[in-house]
Amino acid sequence: MISDPESDEDWMEDKSTSKCPKSSATKRSKITASESKEGKEKKKVISVGTDVWVEVYLESLQKWVSIDCLRGVINHPEKCESYATQPVIYIMSFSTDGSIKDLTKKYASKWMTQTRKLRIDNIKPKWWLATLKPFKTENGDKNETEDQLLNANLLNKPMPTSVSEFKNHPLYALKRHLLKFEAIYPKTAEILGYCRGEAIYSRDCVHELHAKETWIKEARSVRIGEEPYKFVKARPKPHHKKTGETPPPVAVYGHWQTEKFMAPPAVDGKVPRNEHGNVELYKPEMLPPGTVHLQIPGLNKVARKLDIDCAQAMVGWDFHCGYSHPVFDGVVVCEEFQEILLDAWQKEQLETERKNDEKRELRALKNWRQLTKGLLIRERLNRRFQSSYEDIPPNQDESVSDVTMAFPLNRDMKHSKDSTHLFPFEKL
Repeated sequence: MISDPESDEDWMEDKSTSKCPKSSATKRSKITASESKEGKEKKKVISVGTDVWVEVYLESLQKWVSIDCLRGVINHPEKCESYATQPVIYIMSFSTDGSIKDLTKKYASKWMTQTRKLRIDNIKPKWWLATLKPFKTENGDKNETEDQLLNANLLNKPMPTSVSEFKNHPLYALKRHLLKFEAIYPKTAEILGYCRGEAIYSRDCVHELHAKETWIKEARSVRIGEEPYKFVKARPKPHHKKTGETPPPVAVYGHWQTEKFMAPPAVDGKVPRNEHGNVELYKPEMLPPGTVHLQIPGLNKVARKLDIDCAQAMVGWDFHCGYSHPVFDGVVVCEEFQEILLDAWQKEQLETERKNDEKRELRALKNWRQLTKGLLIRERLNRRFQSSYEDIPPNQDESVSDVTMAFPLNRDMKHSKDSTHLFPFEKL
């Protein structure tokens, strides 16, 4: 079994008046750090307990039984926790078949209130499940039976006694701990008890609320005539921050106030659109009847040439540069124009490929033409000056005897009648 020995909750101040702990096989004291404060030395110690015990499966009881071999304790999970290094955060079981299972909620007495908040799966539950997935046992029936028994034992545990323990509790909830888009439903929900005069509700009565636009993303629409279940404060937009205006509150609705989204069908070859001219297609079931979703680039250009009605499919939103931007993927057209549009698109692709080949061929001919002209110019210059750079011996002195005859100083001299041997920039 694994626990967290590096917690700050069990650090103790070793006073000079306290007695030295007796040596025993159950617990030992180990000095891990020391510090001085106000001229007095203080030592921090942590108690190390027994973090390993055994579990045996009894066929007669159809359950796993814990056994502490050091103390002879059988079927007392609470005692195994008390003897372990505190606080107990992770308790893992390792089976002979190589499987690993998390049994923390079986042994941790404060699983509902404190232990869950200290674990990684409280922040990244998917990561923890994916980590343990390769070590999952192959005996699914026995594992499922044990999970049901563990969940039943959690329901039998007593209710928390402080307000802070109710926060994020998996079974109970207080209204003060509800998030912005959460509410108690129904309003006449049964009250399980009171904590300092505040009603305690079951966690099953806590439901998430969303605005109409958010429910559309889940392929659901608010029924006509439904009153908002709650009003929440809206997030200010950039123009509200500049003007100092307060945005109006947002009306939110619960799942029980919505119904399955039904898109209007296509009529007379026209695709139904929203107020922005697009088709909201967050889920495949939101496709309007009589239409198809074609995820092929460039179809809208071909459809305009053939005068076929089509609309872009908006599949989601992307937030960047401080704003939310729609994400489009393909187009939506009527079913009767699908074959015509695909055939025209294939012809368009062949024509585009042919034009690209012609451009590539013209570019290659142009490059060869430039290369040929350059070689001809080089040959003409070599014939004009009866030498080339390759013919100059490496040890020959190439220094100029009279610098006044070289460019650009020779620009001030009067041009001679014979200037055929000069370059164009020397004739300026």
